[in-house]
Amino acid sequence: MKPPRKPDLIERVHRALPNTRLHTRLLLSFVGIVLLVGGLSALLGVELIRRTVPRVQDVLAVDLGAARELYNQNVSRLADVGRRLAQKRVVQEGLQDGDEGALNAALQAVRQGEDLDFLILTDVRGEVRYPAEAKGSLIAAPGLARIVGQALRQRKEVTATTVLSQASLAGQSPELAVRAHVDVVSTPHAIPETQDGAEGLVAAAAIPVFSDDGRLAGALATGQLLNGRNAIVDRIRNGLYREETYEQRSVAVVSIFLGGKRIATTAITPSGERALGTLISGDVYNRVIRDGKRWIRPGYIVDDRYLTAYEPIRDMQGKVVGALGLGLLERKFQAVENSALTSLLLLTGAAILLAIFVSYLLSRSILSPLDALIDAAKKIAGGGPMKEIHLDRAPPEIDALGDSFNKMTAAIRARDQKLEKQTHEKLMRSDRLAMVGQLAAGVAHEINNPLGSILLFCRLVMQQVPAEGRVRENLDRIEKETKRCNTIVRSLLDFARERRPMVESLDANRVIDSTLQLFEGQFLIQNVELVRDYQEDLPPLQADQSQLQQVFMNLIINAVDAMNGKGRLIFRTRASQPPGFVEISITDTGCGISPENLERIFDPFFTTKTVGHGTGLGLSVSYGIVQSHGGDITVVSAPGAGATFTVSLPVAQRPH
Repeated sequence: MKPPRKPDLIERVHRALPNTRLHTRLLLSFVGIVLLVGGLSALLGVELIRRTVPRVQDVLAVDLGAARELYNQNVSRLADVGRRLAQKRVVQEGLQDGDEGALNAALQAVRQGEDLDFLILTDVRGEVRYPAEAKGSLIAAPGLARIVGQALRQRKEVTATTVLSQASLAGQSPELAVRAHVDVVSTPHAIPETQDGAEGLVAAAAIPVFSDDGRLAGALATGQLLNGRNAIVDRIRNGLYREETYEQRSVAVVSIFLGGKRIATTAITPSGERALGTLISGDVYNRVIRDGKRWIRPGYIVDDRYLTAYEPIRDMQGKVVGALGLGLLERKFQAVENSALTSLLLLTGAAILLAIFVSYLLSRSILSPLDALIDAAKKIAGGGPMKEIHLDRAPPEIDALGDSFNKMTAAIRARDQKLEKQTHEKLMRSDRLAMVGQLAAGVAHEINNPLGSILLFCRLVMQQVPAEGRVRENLDRIEKETKRCNTIVRSLLDFARERRPMVESLDANRVIDSTLQLFEGQFLIQNVELVRDYQEDLPPLQADQSQLQQVFMNLIINAVDAMNGKGRLIFRTRASQPPGFVEISITDTGCGISPENLERIFDPFFTTKTVGHGTGLGLSVSYGIVQSHGGDITVVSAPGAGATFTVSLPVAQRPH
């Protein structure tokens, strides 16, 4: 057994408001659907908008890779500078005890022109040949010494980021030690910084130098101190983002960290200065600096929240020495998100209001014509005049309904007129039958006795005259015409006699068959084809069999006479729809009945036959018999198209 179906929302509304007018129910249904769809659309839009920040965060992760490429390009530029220098003859000859003055001048020019903080030339043993003040010694900075040593051992260029202490920086140049010093600036959510503020993060490259015969002659090291070198982060930001601000803050921030301290950044403090010395947040420090993993999620930069992305910067030994970070101001995207949400909600609200207004107009356009139809129907039901209605500006479907209503009222008017005419005709026919019946009864009684006397004396005289001769012929004619008058009198008596039918349960098909057996010979002689089209499971009739046979005999005689010697006679039986009657139709292929005669066909003494061939009482008697059984008899005919008489009789009532 299937579980019962749960009603939907509209069904629940209709059940909750059973007595509410259709206009209100339609409007509530429309509004409910609009609110549901609008609410779902708004929620979907809100959800899509709220996914903006995660999508931006994903894009930021891609941008972080691009920023790392730009950072690496800066380191590669140092290698390019060293590679071009290593190919110059002045450098190669300087390593072979050439002109030191020319060597120093050339390297000094390159150092200044390329904005290099470090430019060191060593021989194959790693002893410094330039700068002149350190000539003959090893490189004092351990980080740079490791880079140069690896380039000499592997005989190929090496690039790396390394950390130099304050002493190492001062050994190269006191100015570098000063530049490298960045005071720590405490900010909310930042880690406690314990590093010495004088260390420097250096991007460096070492390129081996070969002599003309291909022998390794030494190495050339180039480098830049990244502390305070904001041009690098500016170049990265400009390469990735526009210089866009929001509420006097830069939307995009790029920073380079030494440990957890910003040594180069595009972030600006409220005082308008670069946020150098500010510290990375604790969560980012643990993830990036300590664990050496990427960070892709919102976080704090200085004193505001950003959508951030960080990745570690490692030295040539793989140790994390700093980080490269990007940030996009979260408030900017929240403002865009809020603006989009506000616009979406306003648009959804406007759409809902518009839909409600349109729904109201639509319901009015549908129901106003329906109200007019209802009022017209009530007037007709109350017995008022059936007038046509005119629906102005109605939808095509309602307009078609109005046309159907007008056609229905026209059909009802025509039916009423027809029924009124038929009722009037039946009343007149009944009156005529009653009057003729009374007249016939009186005439029959008055004529019957004289006719009997005439017939009796005619036969007495016939016994006294010869069997042949003129007198005998006249007496035969008198006897024949007297018998004809006697037949007419009997018909009048049958017509006038109101005998109640002796009803019993009958099978209409059997009654018809028993009647047709009386005419089998006549059918053969007159070349009449008989067709039986019976319904087998007919309900039984409640009728008088002898009277019913009389009706069928009258109809058969008329049909055979109308076909004039050749034709087809069809008997058809059917149960009526709706049930309650049995319909028996008799169709002939005779000459048919003209319209003017069709209206008088059941009138007493009306006949189209020649004198001596009919009394005009057969159909009248048949009509009276059918009426006395509670049935009806109708005829459909046209000249030359035969005629169909249909007898409708009530079925027997079943016992309860």
